[in-house]
Amino acid sequence: MTVTFHGAITEYTNGEKSFSPTTTCSTLRVLLDELSSYYGESFELFIFGNEACLFLVNGQGVAFSGGLDTLINPGDKIDILPFVDAG
Repeated sequence: MTVTFHGAITEYTNGEKSFSPTTTCSTLRVLLDELSSYYGESFELFIFGNEACLFLVNGQGVAFSGGLDTLINPGDKIDILPFVDAG
C-alpha cells in the first residue's frame, strides 16, 4: 500500500510526499490513525480538523464506499488531498 500526500498536507508530513505502512490496515480510519501516530498531533488536527481532506482509494472517492470505514487492501493506492478554499 502506498499513501500519497498532496498539496499543503506535506507541511504536516515533514515534506514527505508518500508513505508505505509497515503494518496491515483494514480500513481507511485505521490507516489514518497510524499516520497520525507517525506524523503527530499537527497532522491529525489537519486531517480531522476544520481543514478536512479528500480521500481517494485507487482513484475513487470514499464518500459512497464507507467513508473512513472503507476497506483497504495491501496493494491499494491511497491519495490524501486537502480541500481548497476558493473564498
